[in-house]
Amino acid sequence: MDQGQEKEQSSPVARSNCTLELLPTEVLVAILSSARSTVDLHALIHASPRLYQVFVSAKREVLLSIVATDLGQGLRDAVAVLLIAPTKLDYREPTYFEECERIIHRYEDLPRGYRQLTSASGLTIDTVIALSHLNRTVQFFVDDYAESRFPELHAIHPGAANPLTTTERRRLAKALLRHQLLARFEGGSHPQIRYLGPGQPLPPKTVMMHRFLALFPAWETEQLAQAHGYLNEPIWRAFPRPWSLGYVTEPGQPRDPSRDRRRNAAIYDLDMLRRALLAERERERTQPSPLYPKPTPSPPGQAKRLLARFRFLDTGPLPVMDGASYRVQRELWDLRDELYRKEEGLPRLVAGNHGGGDVEDEAAPPFGWVDAHGGLDCRRWGDQVWREAWGGGEDETTRHQRGWARMNMDRWRWLGFVFWDRARVELLTTPTPTVPADGLGWLAAAAYGTGWLAAAPPADEELRERYDRGRSPPRRLPRRRGNAATG
Repeated sequence: MDQGQEKEQSSPVARSNCTLELLPTEVLVAILSSARSTVDLHALIHASPRLYQVFVSAKREVLLSIVATDLGQGLRDAVAVLLIAPTKLDYREPTYFEECERIIHRYEDLPRGYRQLTSASGLTIDTVIALSHLNRTVQFFVDDYAESRFPELHAIHPGAANPLTTTERRRLAKALLRHQLLARFEGGSHPQIRYLGPGQPLPPKTVMMHRFLALFPAWETEQLAQAHGYLNEPIWRAFPRPWSLGYVTEPGQPRDPSRDRRRNAAIYDLDMLRRALLAERERERTQPSPLYPKPTPSPPGQAKRLLARFRFLDTGPLPVMDGASYRVQRELWDLRDELYRKEEGLPRLVAGNHGGGDVEDEAAPPFGWVDAHGGLDCRRWGDQVWREAWGGGEDETTRHQRGWARMNMDRWRWLGFVFWDRARVELLTTPTPTVPADGLGWLAAAAYGTGWLAAAPPADEELRERYDRGRSPPRRLPRRRGNAATG
């Protein structure tokens, strides 16, 4: 009786396994390829000997399908990171500029379609496995980015902290991969882009970097610039300075050169940064520092610049003034105004069309970018995304207006509007009782209304009144008076 019951209880599983074993190989490959992650894939191939056999015979196809599903169009950038610029270039080598040109040309020549890319690139199984590892690292930082922003998004609107959509993850992944590619041939620290006088060219390194950025529309360059700003955060968390951990150093004690070398190397190697960040998290858990539980993060919008100092990403397409990185130099106002006029003459941008259901088109401009510019086809990025002149002779702004613009622009960029789908952006720009519209407007949803980046700031008198009324900013916001006073 017991044996009969045991046989009866096990028969459904046996029938299920039998049905699975009888499926055609191409169907089993499709089942494996539909796994949402390598964790799901691991569970599938251990659930059935037949699935394991199919995976072994079709490993390249299955892994490539999973990576392509995660990255979308970013698969092209992942291939470029692995095959075109696998190591950091040395800008001191005499062939540095020739190598940069070679990388840019090879990147341009990479096919954009999935089938054309995978066939033209000749991806071996070793390369596909490396792509899988790179994708795991990139997804780690996509999750880290979301975790760092979601508390602030939730404070504005609880629904704005819902899990990332597929398109949002792909936008973030593509920006991180392009930053990794750029970091491989970026020439290290070089001077901030400045006006050099009539007829004087920009430094060759700057010209080379702008040559690369010219391959992308402005919103994708802005996504790249924001990825650049974000990556500084895990770098400083992974390699904290001794004083930030509460350790007292003797006067004149030399810096730890190995830590500095590893930190600099992590800028160009996301997997090294991931491992260092995980190691630091484990250290914080098991060996808390004497004075502080962990390093204090920078306030939103106030993160330090990356050590590599990619100033061409931070400032935008035009040279800027010393001491005010977002202001175009007076000598170049004619060039700035010419760019503004060109933008006004271009067809209006339309936010990403839906490719069916709730999935947005990752190749189209994101709604957050289009809405902030009021449909203007803005060709600027970085600190120059805010329009500085509005006609009628109003070429000069007051320090209060510049401070208002700077604070709102910093926060708009930190909150990641250019990565989000329309539904999330609309929640962030809808006034709620928890988001005050008075004070200086740091978190005011009204400040991020349609076209705010292309509109004139509030009048100076109004901002002075706001400043006096909100002299003490809300507690969760950074104090930026120093920038507000920059002239």
